[in-house]
Amino acid sequence: MTEPYDSIAHDTYNKLLANSVTNPRLRDYFNTCFQNSIDHYGAYQCWACVACLRQGNATQGWGEPPSTCPKCHSRLIYEIATFQSRAPIVGNAFSSAFYYLMQEHFRLPLIATPGNTRTHDFEVTPEIAIEAKGSPSSVVNPDGTITHLDRPGMERSDTKKKAFDNARTYRQRNATGLFFVVSNAIPSDIVGYRNRDVTAVFDVTKVDRLQAMMTEIEDKIDLPSLRVRRGL
Repeated sequence: MTEPYDSIAHDTYNKLLANSVTNPRLRDYFNTCFQNSIDHYGAYQCWACVACLRQGNATQGWGEPPSTCPKCHSRLIYEIATFQSRAPIVGNAFSSAFYYLMQEHFRLPLIATPGNTRTHDFEVTPEIAIEAKGSPSSVVNPDGTITHLDRPGMERSDTKKKAFDNARTYRQRNATGLFFVVSNAIPSDIVGYRNRDVTAVFDVTKVDRLQAMMTEIEDKIDLPSLRVRRGL
């Protein structure tokens, strides 16, 4: 994985999960990894007034842009840190947090696959692929205000479509493999979802769902032997 996301996951795991893994602690773990990554890059929701900037002034603020500038009343207000700028940050944060959790608590020897494949983020073996799709529902800005983000994780329709398209592509090359989708936010219509392409969708904030994923993996491969081979 990559920095600073690995260090954030390591520190957050040791703070929140080293002694006990529960559903509330898992939610806090992923949310903290998201927030700390946003803090690191300063990718908060914020805005600036272009009309004021033209006059050599600086009028800006945190959170949702107002309809007009509070100083000059211009409508030339633009958001600075957008969804597009935050998406790769929170995506990397989620991947590192998931990877570290599965390595440390479940002793699952994952291999990160970016660069090797476009269909999934992790492999246990080529027969077991995992696609990670997570993002926060809110971000705390430096002034303490909270920006609520619409459709986190798999609740976003284009995110769900991308994950299922990736599953279909994977299935064309591997008819008997397992393809899991993991997320911190799963809409009710795909809770427990399975089809020909998607083996299962798992909520990483629920201990029993992570254990269920481990059971499916253990039914597919000799996990103890794989742990020995990879030194885990």
